[in-house]
Amino acid sequence: MGALLALAAGLRLWLIHDVPGNVFYDAAVRSMGRSWHALFFGALEPGESVSIDKPPVDLWLQVAATRVLGFRAFALHLPEALGGVAACGLLFGALRRPFGFAAAFSSALALAVLPVAVLTARSDTMDSVLAALEVGALWLSWRALQSGRMRWSVLSAAVMGVAFNVKLGEMLIALPAMALLWLWAAAPGTRLRVVLATTATFLALALSWTAIASLTPRGERPFPIGSSTGSVWRVTLVYNGLERLSSNGATGTAPETAGPLRLLSAGPLQYRTLIGIGVLAAFLLGALALAAQLARGRERLRTALGTPAGRLAVGIGVWFVLGLVLFSAMQRLQTRYLEAFAPALCAVLGLSLSSLWRGGRTGAGAAPGRGGGMGALFWRRLLLSAVAAGLLAVSLSKDVYVIHRARTDSLLTDESTPALSRYLRAHREGARYEVASANVNDVVGLVVRDDLPVLVMNSVDGSLTLTRSLEAQVAAGRVRYYFAPHECHEGPHCAGNEIWAYAHSVPVAHVPGLRRFTAALTPVRGQPEAVRPANLGAGVSSSAAA
Repeated sequence: MGALLALAAGLRLWLIHDVPGNVFYDAAVRSMGRSWHALFFGALEPGESVSIDKPPVDLWLQVAATRVLGFRAFALHLPEALGGVAACGLLFGALRRPFGFAAAFSSALALAVLPVAVLTARSDTMDSVLAALEVGALWLSWRALQSGRMRWSVLSAAVMGVAFNVKLGEMLIALPAMALLWLWAAAPGTRLRVVLATTATFLALALSWTAIASLTPRGERPFPIGSSTGSVWRVTLVYNGLERLSSNGATGTAPETAGPLRLLSAGPLQYRTLIGIGVLAAFLLGALALAAQLARGRERLRTALGTPAGRLAVGIGVWFVLGLVLFSAMQRLQTRYLEAFAPALCAVLGLSLSSLWRGGRTGAGAAPGRGGGMGALFWRRLLLSAVAAGLLAVSLSKDVYVIHRARTDSLLTDESTPALSRYLRAHREGARYEVASANVNDVVGLVVRDDLPVLVMNSVDGSLTLTRSLEAQVAAGRVRYYFAPHECHEGPHCAGNEIWAYAHSVPVAHVPGLRRFTAALTPVRGQPEAVRPANLGAGVSSSAAA
């Protein structure tokens, strides 16, 4: 196990400082380190006008790392890398007693080298920590099955509640399997009590941050990105829930790529080599292992599935199948989402290999040393060894490619540049905001570099800063520049504040996308007024008051 964890750590930490960061979350980590208020709400920029689109629980780990190690790539990536290593160790622990060392070790080894798990753990997104929490909940569920004590199921539900705060709806891939295990672990006559206890515990932990944040007055918290009204509940349940299954969800692959063979495709995101080969191997070997068990007798299989270990195997299978179905049907899929069912995939792979290895010995028709019994066993195990060695070699080859190419699981691009940052710092002239921008994603790179407030004009579904408020900010000298890499200055689909900003600014020579607000601030008659949500974030509302 020491060698396995060292391998997992090496693949996740080797040259990790070269991996590009996700500027959206990195900007939040830098801003959150300024105050406890910014830390709790997940402020996306130092002015605390807007916040990230999910609870900031995982980012708290990154803030802690950057406070100790400094704001640099290694510190930003370290918590996720350690989460990936922890997931491997926890998977071994969860499977060791019910299925034996060989099954547990092969499952943990598969997760250690699975390319998509390595890629995600080397990125500064939160999916590897989510995977570690899911596997921890699986281990606690096994303890509940083994002992029959409700406290283990309640603890598992609590861990899943924390996992919800890390990545919201993504953890729902594993929740049905966990709930099934909690029910099976309940002693006769206590199932209703277990259902009530686990449900209450999960909901209390899962919705704790959202409830506290939503009860905070709207003028005293940042405006959450992903909401048109400032509702934290909408961000939690709709933007990060239902919309992720539709074409309205976060950016990712094109909607038409969804389908049962998506994970076997070799498109731009390279699903086939990242996870597709592993999915195919787990599916085929799992089917063969199940067929081998059926061949030994249905009654024997039914008895095995009634044991705690058998029920745990069924729960893992449910987790794997549900993830495979949902991610195949999901309209817009980010590569890192696949980490939500990667532990189940590796567990199915390890358990299937172990079952087929043992099944060959017990299922041989001839006595040892006579006829074809030992020969069949030898060739069966030789074939399984070749399959396992081939999967390991393919995975390690892809891991090396991911490491040397400094691949990341993020699709966001940084629209700002170091040259833009240098110019704005040199010509800020005492302004409150470094720059104004219609889209926060265009300026998060500036926040990462400069750690200065920016004026965010629009959210996903509406405007944050009214045209008259923007005009007042410019007139007072609180903002002097407008960054518009994607110019929108006319037409019905362009917000009124963007039209005004473009009309009252001039390009800055040699700095693409940057415009300087002019001194002449005569309102342009007839321009449409931006529609402002009712709950303006704290930073924006104070600006409007000024």
